[in-house]
Amino acid sequence: MSKWQQFFVLPMTFCLFFAVCPAYCTDYYVATDGNDLDTGTDIDHPFLTIPHAVSVVAAGETIYVRGGTYTYTGSNPIISLPAKSGTSETNRCSLMGYNGERPLLDFSAMTGTGADGIKITGSYWYVKGIDIKGAPRIGININGGNYCIIEFCSAYENRNTGVQVQNNSAHNKIINCDSYYNRDSTDKNSDGFSPKTNVGTGNYFYGCRSWQNSDDGYDGYLTGTDDVNTTYENCWCFKNGYLKDGSASQGNGNGFKMGGNYLKHNVIYKNCLSFNNRVKGFDQNHDLGSITIYNCTSFSNGSYNYSITDTPASGKTVTLINDVNFTGSKNLGSFVVQTTDNWLSGFTTTSADFVSIDTNGLDGPRKTDGSLPDITFMHLAAGSDLIDGGTDVNLPYNGPAPDLGAFEYLPGPGDCHPDGHIDLLDLKCLADNWLNAGCGNCNGADFNGDHAVNFSDYAIMANNWLE
Repeated sequence: MSKWQQFFVLPMTFCLFFAVCPAYCTDYYVATDGNDLDTGTDIDHPFLTIPHAVSVVAAGETIYVRGGTYTYTGSNPIISLPAKSGTSETNRCSLMGYNGERPLLDFSAMTGTGADGIKITGSYWYVKGIDIKGAPRIGININGGNYCIIEFCSAYENRNTGVQVQNNSAHNKIINCDSYYNRDSTDKNSDGFSPKTNVGTGNYFYGCRSWQNSDDGYDGYLTGTDDVNTTYENCWCFKNGYLKDGSASQGNGNGFKMGGNYLKHNVIYKNCLSFNNRVKGFDQNHDLGSITIYNCTSFSNGSYNYSITDTPASGKTVTLINDVNFTGSKNLGSFVVQTTDNWLSGFTTTSADFVSIDTNGLDGPRKTDGSLPDITFMHLAAGSDLIDGGTDVNLPYNGPAPDLGAFEYLPGPGDCHPDGHIDLLDLKCLADNWLNAGCGNCNGADFNGDHAVNFSDYAIMANNWLE
């Protein structure tokens, strides 16, 4: 084969081998100063509108949206993401902010009540790094799409729910997204995130925040489907049931609403945090499916931090393990399996168990990768009896046993026996794990994170001795 032939053949082979784009591997750009009559295929000749880019994009290609505000008017639906023949994880269509730039899609000037900001009816779409404001209805609506990913997006001040999953949409992932200040005309029907009504199964929420929505933070109410599964991990919700100005709404005001309508929404909560919601932190709401709540923290919600009173359907179970209830009450039926939760015998919980119970700032900026901000709120303080007091539920933990609540205690460098002091107890802990290798956290003795216990860890302990 000549070098000239290789010039054409090798790039084509690369595309086909990885199956990540069609033959010409084309990506498109959209910018506020673009032109839909332009090529759109390079950053210097972008399209003006996202709908035009969607009309030409093919499976495996990406639409990059430059930063700036994109203002929409009129009454018709604007951005629809239909099927584009993407049929696998490696053959997605993507719509994302370009290189860390943050595009805002502002629908506040639109009239009517029927238009969603972004409506996804196709499968395997990936939407990342985009803000959606003021849609007449739902900010982002996954409506029939499967295996889609929504990452590092925010939906706020929409006139119904911020992010909704419905119409048998299944196996979608909502990752590191925020939904807040969503408010409908009645002040009672807008949720932050809603895998609800006729939602499909296998949807997953990770690292999301929901606050000050007129109804609930996360709403799993069912009408058209039954016996579906949804998982929430490392998600926060707070001040739902209040409006942007801080006044009470007319909505339910719950944090995590599990289900409803006496149908079976099987829900799993892991390391989730719910606080200062107007009514309930975790609300069963007549969900008859299986409910699993592991290592969650519920604090200072209006009526109950945990409310689960309806006996589940035959074959379904309700299990709470390693959970924290503080500054508030709970209402749990006798059928609820409870293990090493802080309200059970053996634990005494006061504000001294936590580094901070100050709720200010939890709506602050995310990290540049979209992950949740570092906080001290409801993190366990050294010496708390909630440290190492839990049961192993196959979640990561430090020390000899899991802690209770949403945040695992991380001892300071050298504090192998986590009590807030570095002394002979820590030296014994280090000796007990000496020269271990490939040992994960090495029972807290791996201070430098190399999964081994050796002289490097000893040096770290020595440098912090008796602190």
